[in-house]
Amino acid sequence: MSIKHAHPKVFYGWWVVTAGIVIYATLLGSYQAFGVFFKPIQSEFGWGRAVTASAFFIGTMAMAALSPFIGSLSDRYGPRRIITTVGITGALGYALISQVQTQWQLYGCFVLMGSGGTFFVPVLSVVSRWFTLRRGLALGLTGIGGGIGQALFPPLSQVLLDNYGWRNAYLIIAGGLVVVVVSVAQILRGNPAEKGLLPYGEKGYTDINTPPIKRPSTPPLKLKQVIHTKVFWIILLATSAGHFTYQMTWVHLVPYVTDPEIGVSSMVGASLMSAIGWSNMAGKVFMGNLSDRIGPRLTLIMCYGVSGMAMLWLVISKQLWMLYVFSFVLGFFYGGSIPLQPALVGSIFGLESLGAVSGGVQSGTSAGGATGSVLGGYIYDVTGSYFYAFLLGAILFFTSMILVLLVKKPRGTV
Repeated sequence: MSIKHAHPKVFYGWWVVTAGIVIYATLLGSYQAFGVFFKPIQSEFGWGRAVTASAFFIGTMAMAALSPFIGSLSDRYGPRRIITTVGITGALGYALISQVQTQWQLYGCFVLMGSGGTFFVPVLSVVSRWFTLRRGLALGLTGIGGGIGQALFPPLSQVLLDNYGWRNAYLIIAGGLVVVVVSVAQILRGNPAEKGLLPYGEKGYTDINTPPIKRPSTPPLKLKQVIHTKVFWIILLATSAGHFTYQMTWVHLVPYVTDPEIGVSSMVGASLMSAIGWSNMAGKVFMGNLSDRIGPRLTLIMCYGVSGMAMLWLVISKQLWMLYVFSFVLGFFYGGSIPLQPALVGSIFGLESLGAVSGGVQSGTSAGGATGSVLGGYIYDVTGSYFYAFLLGAILFFTSMILVLLVKKPRGTV
């Protein structure tokens, strides 16, 4: 296949980014809306909060277990087929959850729903392959989809829940997911060569506004080599600790603010989740640009540090305006950190096995998030309060910051 050296009017990589935004919004937004459904499901079945949150835990653990496998399949077969498959599987879980009668049926549905969440690895990996220059910006823009989904799905889910009940609300969401994800996935291409192009900014790619960069002479590490490096495990632990706190907060924020201690309505609680989503979008663009200037490592250090301070603010927040401040700060800084994680992996280990390596990191990240969601419920059941859960979250964000400070590029990498 010949490679085109003149750049097209609209570089196809930006269409890949656009598709990633839509996929991100629908699959992540729908899954993360569980906090809105938390109390209605708990109330119908009479379970404790730890038991109810265990559904999210199991779904996210399924996501963790499948992510390396999905990343490898994406490297081998391309993202279009993989995203189509996980979109259909995830939508099936949302459809079946409308029929559950037992705890174990609920957990089984969340396994399917969690499999839809593995989209993260192939989408961000393929975007990375389309961009050599401006990769941080491209990943940040793609990650906006997560903010859009987190901004729109909580209030939309609350409206559907209020009008049709939680079962029918999930069924409606399932129908929307399968149509949107399967359609948009067809835009994806695994690498620029499939369209006869070079990556954006690659040597030989003609664009007067984006000078080409030189490729490193040192070859990237293979996957088997990567997992034997200390820096891989440091990154995995850092992202896992951060996501532990984020998912714990996301799942339990609406139950927390609608409890008598705060006492706001469910729609106000959904609006706090939405605020996280809106600021999430701004954070991804800002941090993506900042990453292109100072690198993903320093940007991540800042994001984790400020997120830890946001959790300390949440511990003392009893008024609504304080809760909105928390939502905007957490969304902007932690949301902005998410696309920087594969950017950091790519900057250290190269792109050859990026899908598989990012899948390995995402596996640990998902496991951390899953643990946070259920442990937050357990702490509440034992103490009758979320105080210690949120305090633990602050400590873990600061731990993530310290771990990223320790990250150094191993010898023999690009």
